[in-house]
Amino acid sequence: MSEATEPPGKKAKMADTIIDNVIENIMHSKKNLTAVLDDDFYKEIPLIKVYIGHAKDPKEISRMFQVLNEKVPLKEFHHLKRARKREILLCPTVFLDTVMPQSIQEFLEQNVDELKDCFEYFKEIEVPHKPPLVRKQYLECSKHWSINFHPNKYLEKLISDDFFKNEDLIDHRLFMGMAFEVAKWYQNDKKFTLEDIVKGNINAAVVVDPKNRSVVAVVCDNRYEHPIQHAAMLAIDNVAKTQKGGAWSTVVDSGTGTLAGFDKGMLMHLKNKFREVNYGAKMFVSKRDDAIQSEDSPYLCTGYYIYLLREPCVMCAMGLVHARTKRVFFCYDNLSNGALKSKTKLQCVEALNHHFEVFTGFL
Repeated sequence: MSEATEPPGKKAKMADTIIDNVIENIMHSKKNLTAVLDDDFYKEIPLIKVYIGHAKDPKEISRMFQVLNEKVPLKEFHHLKRARKREILLCPTVFLDTVMPQSIQEFLEQNVDELKDCFEYFKEIEVPHKPPLVRKQYLECSKHWSINFHPNKYLEKLISDDFFKNEDLIDHRLFMGMAFEVAKWYQNDKKFTLEDIVKGNINAAVVVDPKNRSVVAVVCDNRYEHPIQHAAMLAIDNVAKTQKGGAWSTVVDSGTGTLAGFDKGMLMHLKNKFREVNYGAKMFVSKRDDAIQSEDSPYLCTGYYIYLLREPCVMCAMGLVHARTKRVFFCYDNLSNGALKSKTKLQCVEALNHHFEVFTGFL
């Protein structure tokens, strides 16, 4: 019997089996996740040509520093040490493009007269034009010249292959598996296919409060019925419902209060399938109800993690920025419209007033 003539029940069972295998692979993989960071952390640092002079007397180097820092300050090159053994960094070669002297010796004679006889010889070399951001860049830069570098321990850990502890990694993989389970549960009701889930645009989302390991809201894409009801947008709206807000009525039989982010049937299914986690948001206290807002009362997704099947588009990514999401996890790249890795990296735009961390690498 061909695939086209297979009974619907058999097709559905095959689809469930395939998704179950994906969930199994996600939840039982030991591989750590990968942070999606600014490209600048991975780029080679550009080089610039400079003049260096070989000092005749090493004992004079300290005095030479003082004179050079006063008369030829290198304000844009604080990441470069002024000396390496007896070699003294004088200035970028472009400095001489704007002055009359044609040689570095003439430049010193006219601008730093007290050092004109302090060097045995001069030469041009290439040094890093900008400061290294991570240790890997620092090690490469150090091959060219001595560098001032103060590593950011958190960033170094973030860029490594072992950022998450094993117990945290288990949780992240569990919640991503739950996102696939949500998509599978809604598959027939939403009338999309296995292909839509694994290779298409369909997305599902699980929002988690990491402080108490509680699932706050779960949703699946509704873009075929409403053009902006992507999973991330619906997730934000469902979180808002737990805080006495929300704009859309997309759930036929939704919960109330702290469980307002769930379809009741979906919630029962997840509780049976994933018994080891909590469900529901913290009790929300509005300013109207309490003159002093509780620190534990969130603003939308503040402090929350969101797990998505695939990389969100620009609209959804900006929604997650406005909702103050803390971390975004996704499984599949969105090569055509992805806003966090594939097409752009919205989380790296400095002008935004909120930034979240992004992780992928589940498969």
